[in-house]
Amino acid sequence: MTDFSSDQAASLPDAEVLDLVVALTSARPALRAVYDAALGLTPEASVDPDVVPRTPSVTDIPQIPVGGVATDPGFTDAGVPTFDSVRERIDGRSGRAVGSTELDAESAVGRTEAEKFAERERAGKARLDEIRKSMQRP
Repeated sequence: MTDFSSDQAASLPDAEVLDLVVALTSARPALRAVYDAALGLTPEASVDPDVVPRTPSVTDIPQIPVGGVATDPGFTDAGVPTFDSVRERIDGRSGRAVGSTELDAESAVGRTEAEKFAERERAGKARLDEIRKSMQRP
């Protein structure tokens, strides 16, 4: 292993340090949190606290070679998502949508909106009955 002093590390530009951290942690599952954090940083973010780091995307996830072939669960060797992975994503989104709808309905604002909607429905039905009665011939 090459000796690397802290003086040498301190002299590196931020971009090179981040590249080095990403390269060193990409194939180490135990350091996945460090890798994810490094991906979310930019050299400017370490200088300017107002800069929001970007969120890592699916393309940022490293492909760990297994037996010489890079594989990623949920994708074929050609990089096409599998049916199961797509179904899991859709099911997850659907579940979150249903859950958030239920939580919204249980909140005070949700109950108030439901009451307003029910009142509009009753008023609309009453008005429709009036119109139907007025259209009938005596």
